[in-house]
Amino acid sequence: MLRTVVWWSVGGFLSATYSRVLMRLPLFYKPQLHVALTGLGYCIGSYCSDTEDRFNVWFNHIYEVPEDAPLWIQKKLKARIDKVDLLNKIAEDLPEEMKMTPYWEKRLEAASRN
Repeated sequence: MLRTVVWWSVGGFLSATYSRVLMRLPLFYKPQLHVALTGLGYCIGSYCSDTEDRFNVWFNHIYEVPEDAPLWIQKKLKARIDKVDLLNKIAEDLPEEMKMTPYWEKRLEAASRN
């Protein structure tokens, strides 16, 4: 995913720029640090992107039902997939006040009240 690679590359570049700000040096003083950290961000981003792709392939492989599998395994896997689909449908149909709020949103709401 290109988005992951760009995210990490920009993060590397901005970390080099911010380190220059903290040291009160000109922003592009010794630009090889910017190049090195951007390259490091690119490497980390491409690794993360490959890991995401491998995870998606593996996750889809888990829920594949082999054609030659015994009938009880096919039923069990189909029941699991149906259960997940049902839970997702129930979560979408909940009224707004019944949905759970993540803890960080609760903290933000509490902070904004004060």
